[in-house]
Parts: sequence; C-alpha cells; structure tokens
Amino acid sequence: MITGAARTLRVGLVADTHVGEFLDELPDWVPRVLEGCDLILHAGDLSHPWVLDRLEVVAPVVAVRGDHDVGCEHLPRSVVATVAGWRIGLIHGGLGKAWDTGTVLRQAALGPYDWHSQLHPRLLRRLGAVDAVVYGHWHIPLADRVGSTLFVSPGAVCPWGSLEGGRAPRAGAPGIADVVVRRFRRQLDPEAMEPTVAIMEVGSSGLRPRHIRMRSGPSAA
Repeated sequence: MITGAARTLRVGLVADTHVGEFLDELPDWVPRVLEGCDLILHAGDLSHPWVLDRLEVVAPVVAVRGDHDVGCEHLPRSVVATVAGWRIGLIHGGLGKAWDTGTVLRQAALGPYDWHSQLHPRLLRRLGAVDAVVYGHWHIPLADRVGSTLFVSPGAVCPWGSLEGGRAPRAGAPGIADVVVRRFRRQLDPEAMEPTVAIMEVGSSGLRPRHIRMRSGPSAA
C-alpha cells in the first residue's frame, strides 16, 4: 500500500456502481472526476468485475465484495489499507439480511431514526483498530466521526439500484421490496439520491473527505 509519502495523497472513494446489473456501463463522469487520484477504494457492489478495468486506468484500485457482486469471489469481504501511515478499513457495509431488512422496514414504516449509531460500531468491530472506515451498501453519502474514527460512505454511483432511471417496481416479491426501499430512500435528503463519489485527501494533516455529486437522480415518484 502507499506509505511514507511526503505529499498529500488523493484517494478516490467509490461504491455501488452496479455496472452490468442496473447500469450498462460505468458513467463517464466517474473516471473523469477521479482523475489525478493516487489510489481508488471501491466499497463493493461493483456488480461485475469489469468495472475495475475502467477504474484501474485512472489509478490502482483496492476493492471489496458486496452482496450484489457476481464473479467477484476473488475479492475479500473487508481489507485494511495503509495510506501515508493511516489505516483505512474498507468494507461493503451490510450487517446481514435480517439487520439490514429490519432497518429499512423500521424507517419506511416509522420515519428516519439514527440507525448509523448502531451500524458504525459494528463495522468497526469487524475491521479492528483503524483510523477510518469506508463503506457503501446504503447508497447514502456521509462523513461522520465517532471518537477517533472517521466513517465515510461515498454514496452510490447508481443510487436508486433496481429503481434506477425511475423504473417501475419489479414483479412479485422483489417488487414488494422495491416499494419498501423506495419509501426508505424518499425519506432521505434528496441529495442522498444523487449519483455520488468522494475524494479523500490523506496526509500529515489528517484525513479530509469531500463528496462529489453529479446529475440529479430520478424522482421515483
């Protein structure tokens, strides 16, 4: 990993591209805004591994496997990358089907609540002692510090997932899940549903993430 660098490094943070599943290809804006990065961290749900080929043209990529990934069995579930002396944990961000489903159902039924306060400590326990945790899965851009640990979700390149482009819910049981997830996402800040990546500056002055939002997502009305 990148160590001992005297200058500030730029680390691109990407998650939930869903290429080959809900998007036909990686949008051109993604490699464009990541140009100049020294390293790219992908927090899972690629959904197919060829998305890494496009990102690796920009910079070396470290990626983990998400719950929608096909043909990505060679990727680890989590990894700790050392960048300029800082330990950055990379993980997809789900805690299992039961916990994730319960969280979505509760918020969809009762409204937003602080489920991040439960998520973050559990992710940290899975990664061990790190300076930062980078995760995806929830499609929500976020930067939050809990104690000495920075938690960063870059958001999603494909924020609406199976509802991308304003698609109608699918048939059968998946369609029921789509309706619940749509309600969950519509309760979020509208900016949370815009395609987003992040760039984190890493150096002697610390870890400084910033999100980059692109075009507005579908209304999903």
